[in-house]
Amino acid sequence: MPSREIVVYSAPGCIVCDRVKEFLARQGVSFMVKDIVEDEQALAELGRMGVMSTPVTLIDGQVVLGFDRRKIEQLLAV
Repeated sequence: MPSREIVVYSAPGCIVCDRVKEFLARQGVSFMVKDIVEDEQALAELGRMGVMSTPVTLIDGQVVLGFDRRKIEQLLAV
């Protein structure tokens, strides 16, 4: 399988963020977590995307808002 770039923008105490990370882990994919509270650059990246809430998952540049399991599965299958 080719290398993928998967980033989860997350915040502490975000239950939906935890669901996204748990789902990705169960799928066996590697991903990076960017904490928007601890990482000002991550917060700025979200702002440039026009989004100010978490979770946001980037899969090979494709944005997934919230925990959209169907969209995540589709993007992982590509």
